[in-house]
Amino acid sequence: MSLPDLFHNLLDDRILGIEDDRGHRENVTLPGLLARLSRAEPVELTRLQAHQQHPWHAFLVQLAALALVRANEDEIGHDEPAWRALLLATAAQDGAGPEAFTLVVGDLAKPAFMQPPVPEGSLAALKYAHVRPSSELDVLITAKNHDVKIDRLASPTPEHWVLSLVTLQTMQGFLGRGNYGIARMNGGFSSRSCVAYAPDQGAAARFVRDVRALREARLDLAERGFGKKAALGLVWCAPWDGEMSLPFAAIDPFFVEICRRVRLSADAEGHIVAHRGSSKTARIDAGETYGNTGDAWTPVKREDGKALTMSESGFAYDRVQDLMFGDWKHGAAGQADQGGGDGYWLGQVLVRGQGKTGGYHERWVPVPPRARGFLANRDARAKLGKRAQGWVGLAKTARLNVLKPALLTLLQGAPEKLKFDDDRADPILRKLDAEIDLHFFRLLFEHADEPSEAADSAFQKRLFEVAKVELDRAAASVPLSCARRQRAIAKAYAVLHGAARRQLELAFPPAAAVPAPEAAESQGVVP
Repeated sequence: MSLPDLFHNLLDDRILGIEDDRGHRENVTLPGLLARLSRAEPVELTRLQAHQQHPWHAFLVQLAALALVRANEDEIGHDEPAWRALLLATAAQDGAGPEAFTLVVGDLAKPAFMQPPVPEGSLAALKYAHVRPSSELDVLITAKNHDVKIDRLASPTPEHWVLSLVTLQTMQGFLGRGNYGIARMNGGFSSRSCVAYAPDQGAAARFVRDVRALREARLDLAERGFGKKAALGLVWCAPWDGEMSLPFAAIDPFFVEICRRVRLSADAEGHIVAHRGSSKTARIDAGETYGNTGDAWTPVKREDGKALTMSESGFAYDRVQDLMFGDWKHGAAGQADQGGGDGYWLGQVLVRGQGKTGGYHERWVPVPPRARGFLANRDARAKLGKRAQGWVGLAKTARLNVLKPALLTLLQGAPEKLKFDDDRADPILRKLDAEIDLHFFRLLFEHADEPSEAADSAFQKRLFEVAKVELDRAAASVPLSCARRQRAIAKAYAVLHGAARRQLELAFPPAAAVPAPEAAESQGVVP
């Protein structure tokens, strides 16, 4: 079987599977997908895995923004032929042709999609070969067949290779000597996170919003030491022998990067084979930037100038409020729309570590219309952020100073003195935190325009309610000595109410409006 020199061209071959909002499915070209997204037509990719969502979205946005800027085109929405022409023009400016968007290119002196030219002229320089994209080209580090199966794709399609290539080249970190990571993360064991706002949960609206936001931020990005008009945008178009790194002065602010030497070929039957090699340096010399590269989706801590590194705890309410209101400099996509068009705050990340992953984390926080103005206004956002920070402290108080002593009283049979190092209460305390998480932002935004005392009162009431629910569940389920059961339960509720009245005062009516409570338990506060 004789194969063409250009095999699986994303510009002309319908490789990408999509589904619209009516459930209609079809395959489209890359320009066809960009045409639908740029005209805000609701479509989603059908084979996109959860951890591939952000790399694919970021790739499309950066590619589109680069093409539009290079063409001096202000309009985002174009049809398929126009996007094809824009992509070809972008590749041409980087010294390439349609092969830049082709999966398999026989001429190793030319680039292929997300694959740099091989100056050695032989695939022998890339000594590792494999036939599935899920094991070596993806960013998942899977030691056992848990959750996501190893080599789960028995018959990978060209689309699987496309998605895996984009994920590898734009998201991977350091994996040992010769396997360097991307520039857009804070160190080789960090992650490239997505912290952004979105009009809705659809791909098209986010695409249009982020392309516009990225273009508006271009002048600011250009001042970071990037190259000027003729700088490299599609980094994979430049030859790479693994010996040299590119400085920021050589690349465009909207650069679409690569981090590994990879080349695809096809066997006699047309099955794709990946050839992978090592390098002596990272493709882009990030120096001491610590991931502070102007990425549209990566927040940078103002205090030390380092990009966000997410932990395995993910986007819990305390972390989200810090990212939403804390001392972070956000990228173009992470800044609230001044026109109030953002219906969601979004966080996505595949947490990486040293030889492991810490799980994929994703969170969408609905932002009601009445709260959007607070997020877009600096002073109003700072005021709301101060309240959110205070609520995180109240939640900690409810967990450690209200519910924990009540639980320990119950679990330990109402002793004279509690043992606070008893960890049996921890699973229940985590349930409390999860329940608080469900209500935190709804209440924050619902009471955003109310005085502090009224808003704090509403939150403290909810804290007491959820704490009591968890104590109710514990009292009904935990094993207790029959002889001490009733006393332990009675004392536990007394501790809960006593501690709550001291620590969450606004959860209760003023003292004069109710009968005087019983004497507070002395054990209601963690020493």
